[in-house]
Amino acid sequence: MRRILWPFLCWISLIAFQAASALDINPSKDNQPPSFWDTNSNHFSIFNGDPKRIQRANAVDPKSFDSTVLVSPNPLSLKALMAVGPNPSIKVSFSVHNHAKKTYTLSFPTTQRWDFRILNATGGVVYAYTDDHEFLQTTGISMVNNDDKLVYVESVDFNDMNMPLSPGTYTVQAILANYPEMNAKAQFTVQP
Repeated sequence: MRRILWPFLCWISLIAFQAASALDINPSKDNQPPSFWDTNSNHFSIFNGDPKRIQRANAVDPKSFDSTVLVSPNPLSLKALMAVGPNPSIKVSFSVHNHAKKTYTLSFPTTQRWDFRILNATGGVVYAYTDDHEFLQTTGISMVNNDDKLVYVESVDFNDMNMPLSPGTYTVQAILANYPEMNAKAQFTVQP
């Protein structure tokens, strides 16, 4: 048994010694070959990508999105809304649907993600979303996968409107911040 154990232990010690001498870990040592950082080489590196190609890959195609805006209740009855409570309101929802087969990254220069306004029949602004809100100057992104939606909802109190609603037809125009091509319009009717 000793004859088998002694050579086996020697062999294990020799392997352990060779492995220990092969380890040379020094954080100040440059472990990368010089060609790694060479931007003229033909190997792939995220540091030497073509900026135009990266821009094209990150470009957002507005044709890949469907935008819709909804107002509820529609049609709305002023008499019925006044009977519900002292501060009647309407709900405006805006959705942006990615129907493409790829994921898009939408970037925004501020914390504002959307905007909308309500116009009367003559084009006068009854309500503007940005009049009631302040936005931080912080950039942000939203990733929209295939068949995903971004949905934004806001309740507009009648007291916040620039002019009172009267019977007639109104238009809501909504737009995605930083992407003016992604917009939608909807009409709603106000009944007495």
